[in-house]
Amino acid sequence: MTSGKIQFERRGIGPSPGVVGARFGDVFSDWKEGKESFLFFAPHDDDSAISLGIVICEARRQGIPVRVVVVTDGRNGYVSLADRDTIVQRRVEETYASYQLLGVSAEEIVFLKFPDGDLQNYYGRRAAKPGDPTDAHGFTGLENHFVAELRRRVNLNGISVAPTRVFVPSSADYHQDHVAVARQIPISIYHAIGGIWPECGQKIDQPPRLYWHCVYCTLPDQQQPNIRIVGDAAALQIKLAAIGEYNSQGQIAPLIDQLRTAPPVEYLLEESFSLFSPGVYDYCFSS
Repeated sequence: MTSGKIQFERRGIGPSPGVVGARFGDVFSDWKEGKESFLFFAPHDDDSAISLGIVICEARRQGIPVRVVVVTDGRNGYVSLADRDTIVQRRVEETYASYQLLGVSAEEIVFLKFPDGDLQNYYGRRAAKPGDPTDAHGFTGLENHFVAELRRRVNLNGISVAPTRVFVPSSADYHQDHVAVARQIPISIYHAIGGIWPECGQKIDQPPRLYWHCVYCTLPDQQQPNIRIVGDAAALQIKLAAIGEYNSQGQIAPLIDQLRTAPPVEYLLEESFSLFSPGVYDYCFSS
């Protein structure tokens, strides 16, 4: 796996100047070299490749562990009746091929197998019913499975490291599955740092940084990205090739044509996870 020249930019705030660098640690907050692990939640298998293919490829080139969690099974992604009964397995094969081009191995891809288009019925956590995606303890629900993934560690030079950066599509996305995943991630982070649900693994010591990105729409109103990743022609070609592996998807070819003529840029809105604290709105009442 090779990639092109990548530039990282962080937008300045107010009079503060921006930052430009060649590595993630130059623009990501609280970077801990050699102790970082990236986790991508993809509502559908192709989402992370479409939005962040350059980021994923460059993370692997820089030696950063990457795990892609595919939330739905893609059963609604068929474009002909002949594909309807085989589309789920076909998309699994396409996913392996796509992310391999970005440097992600099959062992680093997790399929949660929630029904495509039906995530609004899997909020929270509950005992699984027949036909539900189920963990080893008989539970289902987006929060249940997300907490387990947030608590899953990788071994880095003998150190067990939970995900330090989590990447999620914008909550303003047009697709209801994207909205459902975006809504469930913050509460799942809250649960992951608490002691609830020990079946989901050992709680994490601190919350990961959260990065919102755009797949089919912009960020919610009044929100703007604070990080831009700029690739070159070589980086873009790798991304386009990875997206092109999803040849079962009828909308892929026009999407690739659009991306080919657009700038090779990807955007992130970095946020730190925080809870409400009394006094936070006192400035509204200052005389």
